[in-house]
Amino acid sequence: MISNFTSLDEEIENLKHEDLCEITHSTLRRLLAADPLLSDLPGDVTTEEVNAQIAVLQGQSITVFILRNLESPLAVVVACTNWKRVLMVLTDRINVTNLMDIPASLAHANTSLTRLSEYNKAQAQYFLTHYTSFLVVRQPFERVLSAYRNKLEDNQPSAKYFQARIGRYIIKRYRQNPSKIDLETGDNVTFREFVQYLIREGIRNDAANEHWKPIYELCYPCAVNYTFIGKYEHMDEDSDVILNMVNAPPILFPHSKSGQTSEKLKFYLRQLPLSDIEQLYRMYELDFKLFGYNLENVLGFDIG
Repeated sequence: MISNFTSLDEEIENLKHEDLCEITHSTLRRLLAADPLLSDLPGDVTTEEVNAQIAVLQGQSITVFILRNLESPLAVVVACTNWKRVLMVLTDRINVTNLMDIPASLAHANTSLTRLSEYNKAQAQYFLTHYTSFLVVRQPFERVLSAYRNKLEDNQPSAKYFQARIGRYIIKRYRQNPSKIDLETGDNVTFREFVQYLIREGIRNDAANEHWKPIYELCYPCAVNYTFIGKYEHMDEDSDVILNMVNAPPILFPHSKSGQTSEKLKFYLRQLPLSDIEQLYRMYELDFKLFGYNLENVLGFDIG
């Protein structure tokens, strides 16, 4: 056995660099093809795409899982990137005067904060009962558009994972006569194709992505008694309210830019027939009604 290993090591040492690269890529392609969850990733996956996938797995929000007797775990989303930065300061994980000095990658690191899931059921229930909890919601169609623009329309490396996985799938299923390059890259999904995907299958299963899954299914506002429910559109004011509720030291919460997506929403909705808008509304109807949103300022009328 030792001689066989020695012989193998010698053979590897004698291989040319191009041969080693080909063996590596070939092995990677076989591994990807054998895994149903990875089979549609490109064989020449890059470091940037791997980092993007890690970022996706970590999520853009803190998700905690609450175990309640014999019921299924509740996944509760409680913060965005800036709120993670705030919580790191409040829990003395880091000492900065400017929240933006905390890199987003550090805020999303698994060690940045303690999750509720790290405690037992009794401790978790105590925290939910006695600690301040909050939820920040957003106009449902703005959430959909923001997810589309950031994950499927953007050219940043962080969007490549979504384009390689979901973008390619959408083009294959919802585009007539797609070109070979479109099927390979998935980087030019139209807004209507994305909406078609959402209507037909994108939010109809438990594995729906958290960036566009309805808030009522993601955060269970009827099951969790949140101390405060704020709105993304009022983030500047609501963040001050939340920080005052917990007697936080002076912290300047980064100003939101919610108007950018709101201003573009009308433009993107004009790309959809009314039937698509109505079906999309039905998918998020509970979010509209639970959190007091409507479409009058966007369409000029509401869908009842």
